[in-house]
Amino acid sequence: MKKEIPEWGKQCKVKMILSGMTLQDVSDITGYSRTYISAVINGRMIVPQETIKRITAALKVSIDND
Repeated sequence: MKKEIPEWGKQCKVKMILSGMTLQDVSDITGYSRTYISAVINGRMIVPQETIKRITAALKVSIDND
């Protein structure tokens, strides 16, 4: 069964594209690995809210609870 990308993850991807940021840039800001950030944004992992907040702050996107 394929997991759907959460709305928050879609917002993150759009923000990264529009701002020219890479996963490495987000990794450098948050301290998380690129693969971990990718898994979180793509909805492949359930993570603590603190992780979502750190990625959200790095990308300056809003958190939607979906």
